[in-house]
Order: sequence, then structure tokens, then C-alpha cells
Amino acid sequence: MNFIYCLDKNYNTQALMSFFSLNNVTSGKINIYIAHNQPLSLSKEINKYRFENLNFKFLEIKNNFDLPNLNNSHVTEATYYRIFAINLIKDDIDHVVYIDSDILFNKDPYSTFKQYLKDLKKSEYIICANTIGEYDTDELSTIEYFDYMEMDDKYFNAGVIIYDLKKYINNGIGSKLEKHLINFKKEAKYWDQDILNTFFNGNYLELPKTLNNNVVVEDMDVKIEDILDNITVHFAGKTKPWHVQGLKYPIGCFFQEQYRKLFNKSYFISPFNKSRHLKEVLEFVKQRKLYCVDNYLKFLFICLSKVFKF
Repeated sequence: MNFIYCLDKNYNTQALMSFFSLNNVTSGKINIYIAHNQPLSLSKEINKYRFENLNFKFLEIKNNFDLPNLNNSHVTEATYYRIFAINLIKDDIDHVVYIDSDILFNKDPYSTFKQYLKDLKKSEYIICANTIGEYDTDELSTIEYFDYMEMDDKYFNAGVIIYDLKKYINNGIGSKLEKHLINFKKEAKYWDQDILNTFFNGNYLELPKTLNNNVVVEDMDVKIEDILDNITVHFAGKTKPWHVQGLKYPIGCFFQEQYRKLFNKSYFISPFNKSRHLKEVLEFVKQRKLYCVDNYLKFLFICLSKVFKF
């Protein structure tokens, strides 16, 4: 099978964790294409470890487009990599599965992906993705957003997408999608995900939730055993498990445990921005008993050291 990840160096550690989890559970060999603006930064890390079931191929990505919403503090150029990265694949392959860098694999995904790829090839559709929103809802805000974006009936999460590359190429989707991106003038709420949804507009095969299991980090009631019943876990919400605030929640604690197992290090903290990080550190100092932190001083040192890297 063929997977593609699209990221910049800020997500190198998360991507490594995804690779480790996939390598440990897959029953088949997987080619991993990585679209990266600084590929050497990640390849050096990958070369430190053995990934027996994964074969890595780097695609150096260069943006030649005027991308929407880059003045938004939430949006980086890497946000849009998945839009045009597939066009960089020159190998003769008939499919690729896009995977977000913040997805971990709990169980073997190989046969399930194979089955849905088979179904996709037989279908009229070009992609297979998991629906997270529908026009037919009681929520007025959702209906208004669908109308604003001129979408018809349903909306998918772009964290996992299976592409039928033969249909993709034969229908010239790559160039059409690039033109759609360049001409997109609306104020996107979910950026690249909105670009993809307005382009495909509900025309996709349904992917099961287990292959893109979105879990809101801020959910205090989530049960880890339920999470582990799914093939994947995809960290959703404004708070991430690598934010200081993330360690207040079960999912954040779960992520940090996986990090320790893989890297034999105490904590992985990657702040959203300086001001938010400082607020979260201050809250931690005031309410440290609410966090899954065993070594208070060590954790605080790690958090404060991040301030000087902005």
C-alpha cells in the first residue's frame, strides 16, 4: 500500500509517532511518501530508527501559489500541502492514502484499507473519506455554513483520504484542484479541509470512523479503552495533547504515555504560540494537581524552555 504524509518540521515528532505506531501493527509493507519543505530535518530522525515495514520516499514541496488565509495565525503554508502534494508523486502507483501526521494506529489497518480501496476502485468516486457533518441537521450554524460554502449535503474530515490515482489522473483532478485553490475567495473556517470539501462537494465513498477516529482532546469523559477499540486515533479540537493544557485530559495523558514508550523521554510539549503557551503554563502552576505530571519541576523546566524558542 501507499500512504502520503504532508508536514513541516513543527510536526516531525508527531509524524515519527505515527510511523512507529503504524510500523508496529501493520501486517503488510507500506510505502510512505512524505511531502516536506525541509525533508532533511525529518529524514535524519527517521534514520535513527528501524522501520521494518515502512519504506520512506521524500517529496520536497515548493509552494508556487498565493494561498488563502495565510495571514490567519492558525494557518501555515503546510496546512495546504495536501492540496498539491499528490501531484509530486511520479511513481506508477494506482492509489495513495493521505494520513494526517497526528494520527496514531492502535490496530492493523492494512486489510481494512485494502477492502475500502477495492470498493473505491469499483465505484464512481475518486476519493474515500469519513463524513463529519451533514446539511440535514437541526444546527442552524451548520446549515448557514454549508450555504455560505455552496456545499450540497455532507462534509468529510480530511485527516484520512483514500485516493484512486487512476481516476484522479484521468480526470485531471490535480490541476483542477490547484485552480480551485487559487480561485477560492471565501473566508474558510477549516482551511484546506474546506477547499477539498467545496471541490468534491459530497461526491465521495464513505470511510468508516475506525480509520479516522476523531477524538476531541478536551473531552474529560472519554474512555481510553473505547479509543483503543478503533484502528486509529486522530487528535481533534483546539487543544492538542502536546499543549500544556492537553495534560489535563485523558487523551493528552494517553498521548504522553505513547511518547514516553517510543522515545524514553518524559514529556513532549510543542506550544501553539508564545502568549497562549505562557497562559497555559501559568494555569498549570496554579492547578498542577489536575495534570498527569509526575515530575513537577522537570515538566515546568521543559515548558519554560519552549518560551525562548519563539
